[in-house]
Amino acid sequence: MKKIICWLLGVIFSLNVNAGLIDFESTASGATPTDNGIIDLTDIFMADGVSVQFGFDIDKDGTLDTEAVFEQAGNTDAGEDTGFWGISKARDVAAPGFTLLLGDFFLRQYDPYQPFGYFIILYDADNAVTEASGEIWDIDGKPSKTQQFLVEAFDSATLLDSISSPLGIDNSLNGEPWTFGFSGLSDITKIRISFTGSKTQGIGLAFNNFSPVEDISLSVNVSEPLTFTMFALGLVGILLRRL
Repeated sequence: MKKIICWLLGVIFSLNVNAGLIDFESTASGATPTDNGIIDLTDIFMADGVSVQFGFDIDKDGTLDTEAVFEQAGNTDAGEDTGFWGISKARDVAAPGFTLLLGDFFLRQYDPYQPFGYFIILYDADNAVTEASGEIWDIDGKPSKTQQFLVEAFDSATLLDSISSPLGIDNSLNGEPWTFGFSGLSDITKIRISFTGSKTQGIGLAFNNFSPVEDISLSVNVSEPLTFTMFALGLVGILLRRL
């Protein structure tokens, strides 16, 4: 009976968050992406109840001005149209053990290996978004030419929290992801990613698997979950009395 109570409580508390994943395996309209396909600044991706936009603020003036691009994993592009150089200079190929996580597509900057200013993620939801996570791939470098990224979470113009990636001074993360995660924040409406390493050329951003988590515990539009929650709490009370 104690196991039943624990299960019911787990179900109840799981109703307080709404999580979704944007893995770039489809466009904002649900179609299959194409290599080097443009992600328009007005494209709205959905992660459950959260609407998400992606773009770049190249001149750092607070306005999105450059689109992001779909990059196909393992595709041999002409010239430098690629997201990252993996092990043995393989283009957009994940390190062993990470192929499924990278998937078939990910997001990169419009001009490969050029300074990108700020990568901006904007989103909107009916309820507060209190958690968010994502992946930056292939943070490698040399002691004299390092790679590093700063990830900042905002509520409008208010900075809520920031996370710095590992400092890429070797091949430790070559073809591998670094995952950032925010939790317990008030209401994230924007995430901003900037490059803080010492490299001045060959700066690539490969981004994948973004997940915002919406807190629905205070929502007034969840009558069915609320009804189930009251029923489950009542059932827990009966079981506790029997114990």
